[in-house]
Amino acid sequence: MNKILLIGTGNVGCHIIELLARDTRQMEFFVADINEEKAALQLNNAVIGAAHHGLHPNFHSEKMDLNNIDQTAERIRQIQPDVIINCAVIHTWHLIRMLPDDVYAKLSSATLGAWLPVQLLLAYKVALAIKASGITAHYINTSLSDLTNPVLGKIGLAPTVGVGNVDLIAPAIQTLAAQELNVNRSEISVSLVAHHQHWVVPREAGYGAGAPYFLKIMHGDQNITNQFKTDAVMHDAVKLYPPGLDFTLVTASSTIKNAFALMSDEPTATHAPGPLGLPGGYPVLINSSGAELNLPEDISRDEAVALNEASQKLDGVEEIKEDGTVIFVDYAAAIMKEMLGFDCPKFEPAECEDRAKELLSLYRAFAKKYTD
Repeated sequence: MNKILLIGTGNVGCHIIELLARDTRQMEFFVADINEEKAALQLNNAVIGAAHHGLHPNFHSEKMDLNNIDQTAERIRQIQPDVIINCAVIHTWHLIRMLPDDVYAKLSSATLGAWLPVQLLLAYKVALAIKASGITAHYINTSLSDLTNPVLGKIGLAPTVGVGNVDLIAPAIQTLAAQELNVNRSEISVSLVAHHQHWVVPREAGYGAGAPYFLKIMHGDQNITNQFKTDAVMHDAVKLYPPGLDFTLVTASSTIKNAFALMSDEPTATHAPGPLGLPGGYPVLINSSGAELNLPEDISRDEAVALNEASQKLDGVEEIKEDGTVIFVDYAAAIMKEMLGFDCPKFEPAECEDRAKELLSLYRAFAKKYTD
């Protein structure tokens, strides 16, 4: 029986638990969180709900402290999961929305990439624990994988694949095109190379538009891309989603799809960010051997990677060096310094914990002025 280990019971993690509890495929599912009681209660909710469908999933909950890498590695070695899903992060991106609108808009314009130390930290620790465990499980990282996966890839810790972002946009484009052409969605296929930045521009304040992308839309075997204004399609497809956090249920679906693909010999053609430690998102094939690019003949691997490297500059990151050092774009670093006092033009992966703790401390002091 296949085994899945999920770490983190936040918004996306809880959606994954609920969806998997109602999945009829056989698996053993382990849910770990630093808050063991929360993990247990979330599992209780899911398995009780599954009972209404006559399902009795094989689920387990437990405490896991990612700060203890040796202990985490030993537990991974004991479980021997086929797939490990990391949903743990020390700062949820949408917390800054709780600030007054004008303050949120200015801080948001630094982009999510400017918060990379806090997005990277726990994903990094999971990667270290997997390596220390000595097992060969596939690793799905859900934490800003367009940017965290390439950092980890530079230091030999690349997750197998990420989730969401390009995999939120591509099916939305498929849906939009089918609606506009009044055809069944199954007749439409999409090949998209695009960065996380394209997901946030229509949804978050302060992001600059104009990042490059590659889009090909097919109706059966006919290329119909030129029937659309593609910039409008990229924007309008994202606007099909409701505002707020409802889209995270789709992110959870993306995660589950990738997890089961990684446990199958048959390849699944899909989209995903951060495959092979690459920046941004791509069409991919996923199976038990891992993930590989599935680009159409219209664009080469080098062109696709260069496109996403250019896009990441509008997501706060100027460059990820060969040693994993992250260089922030000047505008992002300047906003974080001005508003929060976070003076960090660059950081190395090994110092991300210190930088993440510093950033969170500064943010909490800043936010306190507006929430008391």
